[in-house]
Amino acid sequence: MNKPDTQNRYVAPLILLAFALVGSFGCQPATKTTDETVKPNPETQSPKTDKTDDSVTKVEANSDGAIVIDGDLAAVDWASMVGKQISISGDLVIVDTYDLVRRGQIKVARDRLFIPTSHVDPNDASSSGNSFKGGSNVASVTEARKWNDRATIVVDDGSNKENIFPPTLFPKLGDTEPTVRVGSVLNGITGKLVNVRNTITLVPSQPLQYNAADRPSRPAVGDSLVTVASFNVLNYFTTIDNGRNQARGADSKSELQRQEDKIVAAILALDADVIGLMELENSLEAEQQLLQALNRQAGKDVFKGSGIPAGFQSAPGGDNAIRVGIIYRSDRVTPKGGVTMIRDDAFAVARTPIVQTFESKKLTKAFTIVVNHFKSKGGSDRADPANKDQGDGQGAYNATRTSQSLSICKFIEQLNGQPDVLVIGDLNAYGQEDPIDAFRAKGLVDLHDQNGNPSTTGKPSRHYSYIYYGQSGSLDHAMATKSLAKKVTGIATWHINADEPRFLDYNQEYNPGPLYQADPFRSSDHDPVLIGIGN
Repeated sequence: MNKPDTQNRYVAPLILLAFALVGSFGCQPATKTTDETVKPNPETQSPKTDKTDDSVTKVEANSDGAIVIDGDLAAVDWASMVGKQISISGDLVIVDTYDLVRRGQIKVARDRLFIPTSHVDPNDASSSGNSFKGGSNVASVTEARKWNDRATIVVDDGSNKENIFPPTLFPKLGDTEPTVRVGSVLNGITGKLVNVRNTITLVPSQPLQYNAADRPSRPAVGDSLVTVASFNVLNYFTTIDNGRNQARGADSKSELQRQEDKIVAAILALDADVIGLMELENSLEAEQQLLQALNRQAGKDVFKGSGIPAGFQSAPGGDNAIRVGIIYRSDRVTPKGGVTMIRDDAFAVARTPIVQTFESKKLTKAFTIVVNHFKSKGGSDRADPANKDQGDGQGAYNATRTSQSLSICKFIEQLNGQPDVLVIGDLNAYGQEDPIDAFRAKGLVDLHDQNGNPSTTGKPSRHYSYIYYGQSGSLDHAMATKSLAKKVTGIATWHINADEPRFLDYNQEYNPGPLYQADPFRSSDHDPVLIGIGN
């Protein structure tokens, strides 16, 4: 991912929020007490929602004239209440902190929101279906998207000033509180509903009361003998971005050092034997510098890299500005043969996948990993008709990403004598989209489906590695051949990045200096995925 746009990120989605109005009830005079219950229309209900008492919305004006909202936010007619004192009762989950420091805003909902296609299949009515064409269930995806758009409200600090630190909404940030994570819970909120920059927002009239979400420890992946990680490192470039050279990472040597320190901290904390990396600068130098930094911090020369296959630059996707890479602990695993790649025109607009087989004294058989970074969802205006955004929730270049999945499946079929294959990486597709269904349809096992952590809340467990406009979902996947899947002891996504606010990353343009720490948190915008392998 490139550096985020700090100017216009909320414009389109929040205009949708402000005008997607459902269940209008009309404000009553302040001298009257009303009690109105709004029941959700089942045709506009998100398929993702596991409804509790929040499925019914109650709106009433109390004796002080304030409007009290209880229940589902998706049924609230916010526009009719602009200028009024509002009190939202019950818990509210922070789903987005993107503009917390820059503009003093957060976005809240009743629960974490998920990208529709992470749980709703555009082709199959059941998420267990593996069709990767047809589009017969797109209407359900659309309804889930509309529900998500209505299910949030922006909380604003009420100031026209930008880059206030500490932020008015969280004055202890940087003092006794190191972060404000997505998933933190507000204990209700009271304030005035206003229109800010054509966005309806709630300005609190009293300090926020909330329970902070804890930072997670490295997750367990069972009784594994070898662990593999997949990690998008967000444009790790040793070439400094001067605005003219097409570099995508740090803008100064200072930023590069900050970026490198956080990535190194994250990789060491992952404690994986093999790590597939995405968004390395397409050079050998970037990989070598990262390895030097890892070994320096580890205090011994144990990290090695697979490097770049011969002829890589001439392969489809080999001339991209970024590439994938493989690094490993040489004291734990041994490469079997050299690194290779998948040459296929399907990757011409993406990144060339690379392949490496490893042996371990702890394992009875070698295993092969295929590291990928599929074409992104953007650029519909430049796409051919088949790859334009079809309005099915899968974004642009879905056809290309599906072709990339099928190419990898074909490659695996031709690996005679090596049945244990692990496919990892940033596939730029969510769990119910065509590229993921194509893998499953061709016989690969989605390890998140097979080994994902069970829910402890009574609600369906949904994994995620990335947050986009306040909606969570997994772009980072792990698929295995059936023989290897039987040996997988566990899989887990370590939420060190997606839930963390962006102002904790390495950038220095707007980030408050006191908040930076050379730790794993917000070392990237994607969470790493860990896979455990046994015999």
